Amino acid sequence: MSVTVFLSNTNIQIVVGSGSATGANIKNLVSVSIPNGAVLNGVVMDENALVDAIKECWKINKLPKSDVTLILNSPQLRANFTDIPMMPEKKTTEYVQRETRDARLSKPVSAWYTVEKDNKLRTQKIVTETADAQFIDTYVAIFAKAGIRLNDIHDGVTRAISLLKGATRNRTVVYMILDGTSLVTIFFEKGQYYYHSTKRIFNQPGSSEFAREIFSAISEIRQFATVQQLEDSIEEIQFAGLGEQQVSRLAEDMSDIDGNIKLSAVSCPSYVKSKTNSKQFPYFVYPIAGMTRLGSPRLDIMTANRKSADKFIRKQNLLKIIIPAAGFMLLLVLIYGALATFAFLQQRQLSDLTKANSDPTILGNVNKYEKMADVITGVGGRQGGLNILHKYLDSYPIPDSSVNKIIGEAAFKYGVKVIVNSYDASTGVFNITAQSTEVEQINQFIADLMKMDNFEKIDYTGYTAIKAKDGTSGWQINVVCTLAPRNTETETAKGDA
Repeated sequence: MSVTVFLSNTNIQIVVGSGSATGANIKNLVSVSIPNGAVLNGVVMDENALVDAIKECWKINKLPKSDVTLILNSPQLRANFTDIPMMPEKKTTEYVQRETRDARLSKPVSAWYTVEKDNKLRTQKIVTETADAQFIDTYVAIFAKAGIRLNDIHDGVTRAISLLKGATRNRTVVYMILDGTSLVTIFFEKGQYYYHSTKRIFNQPGSSEFAREIFSAISEIRQFATVQQLEDSIEEIQFAGLGEQQVSRLAEDMSDIDGNIKLSAVSCPSYVKSKTNSKQFPYFVYPIAGMTRLGSPRLDIMTANRKSADKFIRKQNLLKIIIPAAGFMLLLVLIYGALATFAFLQQRQLSDLTKANSDPTILGNVNKYEKMADVITGVGGRQGGLNILHKYLDSYPIPDSSVNKIIGEAAFKYGVKVIVNSYDASTGVFNITAQSTEVEQINQFIADLMKMDNFEKIDYTGYTAIKAKDGTSGWQINVVCTLAPRNTETETAKGDA
């Protein structure tokens, strides 16, 4: 009997059972709260509180302490679907480690597992998972303190995609999984995974604002399908993470916004057998997905981390032998050469100094030089400070007429109305509102702003439906524009040269 644990920001979800390549048999489902702030987006913020919560959960529910798999949704555990040619396991590992190398990670560890194979085309679809070794070691240590041995760690979203794919029955379907304030949207086109996104939800389920946030996520998928020129319309939307009554309420609110939206609660697939209430499936999508058996060949992240550590230790031991011996020999040579050279130079320098120190003219010039050097040093220090201040002032972003002009031209190009809400001089940040009858026009307007050198960064929030005074409907979005520093005179001169 194996155990799968999913850590969200608010709960520890545990599934006990057994898995196969196509499904899972569920014996028990457990969910307990995590102390507030102990985990944030898969990153441990309070290790002691999390260890105590895990210990208490295992003790009360008498859960197995071995063959435990951890499921996380964290930006520090990066997972992707990749299509590659069929190749031996060793070659695949080398390919994955090469392609997932990230300079931002101090000690990257990469794993992979096979999802599909196409023997005719000699290709395979794999999932790659990459994290820093310290991130993995942290969770291994936490569960070890709780008396539990982790067998593997996986990304939750990619496992959920593999689990739900079989339930699409070759239709065009959107799955939406709510976990606290995190909403994951997965798009299947004709039964094939096509795209997924994650966004934060700010309103409580049951409110009209919550329904509009869900509608915004659906609109983004529709826009994506239009851009990709996908002909099949979305047949249905299945929602997980809420109870049946909450989903029914959400479906009614969706119908009021757009009558063409068919939204329902996600149902437990036929290949997931449960001895408990199958209606709990929408709350346990991630840990149940982690229960299914992975394809072969594969390299799990725990093994990859262990091999990486062993390789590092062997390298360190080898260096401990080679470096001291080579260093000692090199040191002897350098010492001998340095002493001989030093003795020669010192002797010659002593003769020159003795001769120079006895010359009255040189002694007089030295005194004059020291007085002039003091004056020059003082003036140079003040000038240097003025130059730095001048550079800072020249580079300070100013929202002059040229900035308003390029924003206005971009807005006019796509028929977008722009309202300037505020400007913070201390940060160089504009806050504007963009309005239009068409969402695509706003998208194109924002895309043009992102290409402009005048802005260092463009951030924007979700869309909000509006109505004009004449009764026409439209959309608006808040856009935050951070001005880029202006080129200083020195930089401009270098660019002209």
